[in-house]
Amino acid sequence: MLPERYCDYLLALYTNGEELEDGENESVTLQRRKPFIITSILLLFLMIPFSFLMIYFTEFHSLLQLTVLLLFGFYSIWLYRQFSRKQYDFIYFPLIASLLLLLLFTMEASRLFTQNQSILATVIVVNFILWLSISIVKKIKLLQALSISCIIFTLLYIIFINFMA
Repeated sequence: MLPERYCDYLLALYTNGEELEDGENESVTLQRRKPFIITSILLLFLMIPFSFLMIYFTEFHSLLQLTVLLLFGFYSIWLYRQFSRKQYDFIYFPLIASLLLLLLFTMEASRLFTQNQSILATVIVVNFILWLSISIVKKIKLLQALSISCIIFTLLYIIFINFMA
C-alpha cells in the first residue's frame, strides 16, 4: 500500500542504514510471521478434537454441526493454501487436518441422510482412496502408507461384519 520509496525509507530506518541480505530479509519476515504460524497450527490441532466433541457429545442440530465442520474445513484448506504459497515447512498439518475434517463431514452427512451402513462404508473407503490419490500426487509417503492401511482395515471390517451377519 505504501509507495516503494517509503518502504525503502522504513527498511533503512529499522536496519540502521545497513543493507539486508536476502536471507536476512526472509528470516526477519519469518520472525514477524511466527505468531501467525504458531496460532494457526494451534487452532488446527484444536479443531480436530473440538469437531469430534461437537459431533458425538453435543445435541446441536445436525445441519449446524455440518456447517461448523464445513467452516473448519474451509479454514484448514485456506491455511494449506497460505502455507504452500509462503512455502512454510508446516504445510502438511493443514492438509491432514483438511482430510480428517472431510472424512468426518462426509461420515456425518451420510449418517444424517441415510442410515444404510453399506453407504457409510463406501463413503469411508472413497475418502481413503482420495487420501491415497492426494498422497501420490503430493508425494507424501506417510499419508500414502496411512491411507493404504486404512483402506485395508476398512475393507477387512466390512468383510468381517458381513461374514458375522
